[in-house]
Amino acid sequence: MNGSLCAVSAFMRQTEAMNDRSIARSIALGRVAFGLTMLLIPHTVMARLGDDKPGPLMWMARAFGIRDMVLGFGAIMELTEENPEGRWVAYGAAADTCDAVAAVVWREELGVGGMAATLSLAVPAAAGGWWSAFGLHRTRATHGTGTMST
Repeated sequence: MNGSLCAVSAFMRQTEAMNDRSIARSIALGRVAFGLTMLLIPHTVMARLGDDKPGPLMWMARAFGIRDMVLGFGAIMELTEENPEGRWVAYGAAADTCDAVAAVVWREELGVGGMAATLSLAVPAAAGGWWSAFGLHRTRATHGTGTMST
């Protein structure tokens, strides 16, 4: 019976780690897709602004896309490791958290629609990112292969 409990416990830990990895991978792939979209077709994404979209605004949209692509690819590469640390996943979650906070703080600049759109992407990505980053870290620490602080 004791062996069965150990096997079930090991299976549950493995399933939890797979879920953390799956959540992190989904967010990272979404981040890369969004980043690529912002890089290649920012005018289409920002169509609600009307026809007059100044060059510096389009440049900022592309820079934002590049940021998301780098964070997404970093997380994807990290998740190919056998026992990922979750560091790149946490970086993405931190960026999403900052995006959400900035949307609330400067909501008058964004308008209600812009704030709602930003929060609808940033809040779930931040929550899922933090959840999976801490889960990956916990799994790695349990297996004795290091911590995020090393």
